[in-house]
Amino acid sequence: MSDTLANIDAAITEVNAARQALLRRKTKQVSAADEIDRLKSVAYTWFQTHRPFVCAHSTCPDLTAVDAAYRALMQATGGHAARKTYADALRDAKQSLVTARTLVATTLSTTPRPKPATGTADTPPNFAPLAVDPRMQTILNRRWGEVQQCIGASAHLAATVMMGGLLESLLLARISSSPNMSAVFTAGRAPHDKAGKTLPLSEWKLVNMVEVAHELRWITKSAKDVGNVLRDFRNYIHPHKEYTDDLAISEEDAVMFWEVTKAVTRQVLGSCGKSP
Repeated sequence: MSDTLANIDAAITEVNAARQALLRRKTKQVSAADEIDRLKSVAYTWFQTHRPFVCAHSTCPDLTAVDAAYRALMQATGGHAARKTYADALRDAKQSLVTARTLVATTLSTTPRPKPATGTADTPPNFAPLAVDPRMQTILNRRWGEVQQCIGASAHLAATVMMGGLLESLLLARISSSPNMSAVFTAGRAPHDKAGKTLPLSEWKLVNMVEVAHELRWITKSAKDVGNVLRDFRNYIHPHKEYTDDLAISEEDAVMFWEVTKAVTRQVLGSCGKSP
């Protein structure tokens, strides 16, 4: 039951943080890309990370209302929805989550089902499909562990910056190992110079790699959206951006980004050997 309650509590914390950030801005519509991407990531994390654990509980809690609230949140990101629309969806999600938590916490049956296969282990994956060089594998494993150390030490910004670097390294390796490099460089989302020529790989940014990875079906659209959230938040390494946006990275943000990083990593590794 502890895993179930922990995931519900984490979802409630994420919803609270998202709603507080949402209400700090005063525009009637939500149109900024960073805001929309962050709201997408909240919904994505519920469906991909927290929900499988809650569903696996022996009480089989009814998540209809919870899912509806998160779907409303995700649907609103399809256009410039009103700030109130998002705020209402987040409020409904919290209320439904609290109801589910009460049911789980007060049930007489505490025998959990086996953990779902979608659980996100912190154990480093096998990087061999992307990194043949044992030395590079060692570096990636060390970086993976250092992210967890940063989170455990409450170094949330440092953890987020390292996640972005890890993800960038994995995507770069995936691109470099593609058996069809022409498909990579002719992709519609590949970056171009002013003359329309595709930039060399050394000049690609994380956003370019994420967009091309989605176009080539190495990662899902949801992974692309939340990968871009991680990219934006990694930019808080610059003090001026953190000062201007008045938005610090919290523990809840770092934990959510880590789930995103692990999910995208699994998708990138799973795409190895596929064309292009």
